Amino acid sequence: MESNIQQRIWAEIEQATENSVVVNQDYLDDEQLTRQRQFEVLSEIFNMNIRSQEIRTISNHFSPVFRGGHPNHLGLGGKTGTGKTITILWFLAQVAQLCKERDIPFRQVHLDFCCPVPCFRALNTLACLLDASKAYRKGISLEELMVRIERKLASLRGFLVIFIDEADNVRTDFNTFYQFLIKRLPQRISAKLILVFASNRLNWMENLDPRVKSCLKLREMIFQPYDADSLHRILEIRVKKAMRSDRIEEGVIPKIAALASQQHGDARKAVNLLRRSAELAEEDRTPISLETIGRAYEEIERDKYVDMIRGSPKQLQAALYAALTGKPKGGRVLHTGDAYLVYERFCAESGLRPVTQRAFSDLLCELDMYGYLRARTVSRGRYGRSKDIHVTLAPNIHKRLLHVIRSNFDLDSGVSYA
Repeated sequence: MESNIQQRIWAEIEQATENSVVVNQDYLDDEQLTRQRQFEVLSEIFNMNIRSQEIRTISNHFSPVFRGGHPNHLGLGGKTGTGKTITILWFLAQVAQLCKERDIPFRQVHLDFCCPVPCFRALNTLACLLDASKAYRKGISLEELMVRIERKLASLRGFLVIFIDEADNVRTDFNTFYQFLIKRLPQRISAKLILVFASNRLNWMENLDPRVKSCLKLREMIFQPYDADSLHRILEIRVKKAMRSDRIEEGVIPKIAALASQQHGDARKAVNLLRRSAELAEEDRTPISLETIGRAYEEIERDKYVDMIRGSPKQLQAALYAALTGKPKGGRVLHTGDAYLVYERFCAESGLRPVTQRAFSDLLCELDMYGYLRARTVSRGRYGRSKDIHVTLAPNIHKRLLHVIRSNFDLDSGVSYA
């Protein structure tokens, strides 16, 4: 039996190899590419006049570097997937090369705040990138970190570019961090400091101290979402590098570009749709067709929360319905008892036999584990223990879940039991 199953596995592998669509998976996932290979792909994209306006604007902004001037700081905004980060990193690499050829001292640092960080972690990360300090978890003051950075940069000449990616993710002591970069550091070092900020939030500077903001000479620019023509050319480059062209039917690339431009203009999502279409085609042992694109698109757009609850046990669906529709009585938080009353009324209408309140509480814990809600146990003193129920799902998912649950029980929509 073991030999037979091994033969079947090997047969599947051979068929998948013979009917493969993808020849280099890395070019369908930028995270798998080295920075150098990312830049090579980006150079091809820019040579096709994609993002030409943005490149022209950034080039003009940095032109004072080559004539002894001092460019102002630069702020980049726009939706995710519009190429803000990779474009400015590619551009700074080009500027560094041009400066090297002309003997202009130029240094760049990339601060990537992909996750929220306090001021201490932000300063410590900057100090580590500048070789001014080792990584600390605690035991050193903010002032000490600032002084170490200043000492390290004291002898630096020429230009220093600090690129702060996801600039809004500095949470604790937000003003302390940016006051250091914008007001204090330029006065303590000889090099000409150029700050480049990138954020998906257009209003991230609203909470900046007015005294700091007044010192910030900033030029702002917005990266617009890609249009269908740009996405089409980007996808063609990816197909050339990653796929067998004879396994892609006519009209596939324009279809993906049109869907992506209409929905979001996000290049990452467009490439992701292409990648998932290729996976489905390989599973079916067929070329990528328009029908494959439709299936891949539906699969990506399908909501995992809705899919999971659709096939879940009836009791779990009823408990979720109670949590979603229950309203707090005399407070701001929904408690187990209030939710259980809603659950009992729902069971009465749907013909479902209700479980005990203890079993209902276990169902809430299960829903908490799946991420539908947060159920925190709190003590009520002599009244015993109860759970505070918080639902944090997006409103559109909230409505779809209610519709799916009522449909599964063959009930009319729009009835509330709270």
